[in-house]
Amino acid sequence: MNHPAAKKERDGGYHAIKGFAYQFDASLLRLFENPGMVAELEGKQDLTVENYHIQVKHRSEKFSASAVASAVQLMFRQFQRDTSAQFILHCHFVDQQPGLERELTQEELDRILVDFPDGSDKSMRSKFLSAFKISFHEDYQGQFRQVLQLIRERLNARDEAEATYYHAILHGYLKDVILSNPIGSRRVAFHSLRQAISSARTAIFQSAYVEQCGYEKYLKAVRRRYTLRRVNVAAERVFSFECATDTDVDTLAEVALLLMDKYCARPGDPPPYVTFRGDFDALVIKKALWEAGARFNDGTGYHGGIFRMDELVNPPVNDLRLKIVDRENISALMDSVRIKEFHDFYLFESVTTPHQASTASHVFVRSFEDLLQVL
Repeated sequence: MNHPAAKKERDGGYHAIKGFAYQFDASLLRLFENPGMVAELEGKQDLTVENYHIQVKHRSEKFSASAVASAVQLMFRQFQRDTSAQFILHCHFVDQQPGLERELTQEELDRILVDFPDGSDKSMRSKFLSAFKISFHEDYQGQFRQVLQLIRERLNARDEAEATYYHAILHGYLKDVILSNPIGSRRVAFHSLRQAISSARTAIFQSAYVEQCGYEKYLKAVRRRYTLRRVNVAAERVFSFECATDTDVDTLAEVALLLMDKYCARPGDPPPYVTFRGDFDALVIKKALWEAGARFNDGTGYHGGIFRMDELVNPPVNDLRLKIVDRENISALMDSVRIKEFHDFYLFESVTTPHQASTASHVFVRSFEDLLQVL
């Protein structure tokens, strides 16, 4: 006979994944409700919108103070450091009607904090009760349906099938924001959700174009895009390359030289930023660039040095015409420099456009050698 505890342990991964999905949908709901606000994911709490810090919990049980104790303790600990903060526990319990809100009673909070270190200050507890509320919501499926409806209304999905597809894109985007950025830089807004959908649409269109019209015709269209457009020499821009184990680094170096000649042709033109992702050896690529004559600055000053954003953005040596930025520093770069253009060249899968970039281009290539004809 299966023991309940053993079954619960086996289902642990399922419940963890379901919990993250519920949290992501709760985050999307808040972003749709506050389209002009910037939200922070997985920062001080699960979600922060303006001065409200939100914990998200889904429980298949009846509500009790003990069931929310760990979340309340986490919030109380933050409140001790910042008494101006407001807190919401966004949760589902089987015996609570979605849409209801309630506060904790003094007795419930006392039980939650009975063994809590430094939690005996009655005045602090009283203030926390005024800054904290519990908001009950639909279960996983009910909240999922709410999000799909909002996607259809706000992001113009044509039907439920397309809304479901957009939903998967948005979950992937939120996951990428969390995994690619340090705490404090995981910010999203409604306009970045729209941009994530737009980037996905572009990638889908390009895949269909290549399949239906042929790769050579597709490259011809891309070439027109890059040769006929007027170049704003004063614009800051990032070029992202998806690399694989068999990427020809010498060809990549030739592409870098083309970028330098086109976008940093004269003294005073801002050197383009280049970043790489995928399966690659950064040192091998940098060596190939340097040996090809693509002199670059990567913010370290010298091989093995400590990365400094100021040194990358404003290098002490002004004759370098290319800047290399590691993918994990892209978000910080966007916060430091107003990036107007983001160009993504991908072999298998396009990357989500950083929401701070003004314009974006996603180009599929079978080989970076093709870019020698495109650029």
